[in-house]
Amino acid sequence: MPTSLLTASVTIWCTPPTPCLPGQVAWLSADEAVKASRFRRPVDHDRFVTGRLLTRAVLGERLHQAPEDVDIRLGAREGAAPGRPYVDPGPSFSIAHAGSWVLVAVVDPAGPPLPGAASAAVPGAGVDVGVDVESTAPARAHLADLLDAVPAGERPADGWDAESFTRSWVRREAVLKAVGTGLLAPRDDLLLSRADRPAGVVHSGGLLPAPDRLAVRDLELPAAWPSPSTGKAVTLGGREGHPRRSGTSPSAGGGEGATYLAAVALRSARGPVALGSVRVTDGTALLARHGITARTTLDQA
Repeated sequence: MPTSLLTASVTIWCTPPTPCLPGQVAWLSADEAVKASRFRRPVDHDRFVTGRLLTRAVLGERLHQAPEDVDIRLGAREGAAPGRPYVDPGPSFSIAHAGSWVLVAVVDPAGPPLPGAASAAVPGAGVDVGVDVESTAPARAHLADLLDAVPAGERPADGWDAESFTRSWVRREAVLKAVGTGLLAPRDDLLLSRADRPAGVVHSGGLLPAPDRLAVRDLELPAAWPSPSTGKAVTLGGREGHPRRSGTSPSAGGGEGATYLAAVALRSARGPVALGSVRVTDGTALLARHGITARTTLDQA
């Protein structure tokens, strides 16, 4: 009898970083406030704080709490990987930011089965999410120095370039954030599909779960700011293909017309897992409902 394939859907909120008002600083925990105070550049401070404010706004609405009452903790809990931020009780979430992008990914309460798969839609319990977004600028400037960071087996057929390396890198970070090890995991404990092929986990070892308990997909970023698809959500289905479009953002800290790539991943503690739908939606409007208006500081990047 085949093992049921767990599917989980994910919603990802996007917003540009914005300076926070004094009243919103109270949303942060004491540890987050200390970390925020250590950033030297205002834009780095604003990315970090915006990610925490957006997370609390999202989880507050999910949990029917005021954002400032959402208790985000760091560490191990039952059903979650060690070292991940979490709320208890609450869904798994992940935060990423680079340039003009701040992303917060949250596992939805249930997800539809993949077409043609013997799968069962399950609540998000026991499924952790990871998301990552990066600019291609570092790889454009230092590609030769960075290639040792990913296994040779992920090399595309036509060789590495800035975009293909960044594609492999965001897939890797998303998976390791979902697992909870981050970049402490040895490079060769995780082998992903070639950068010119649909995202997938080929091999995992060491402290990482088996490959069938991991899922990864390239993420389609909205085409432009200030709001993704003029406020409309973009839904990615569970098909084999994956989008290749990247997000472009002038004055985003990566040079004129900087290119940004992103990926989302799942880790299951319960059995084989797959991504159902991935919905990208407007976090700017969500923050506005809580009195936070996007005013970017990217000219300081």
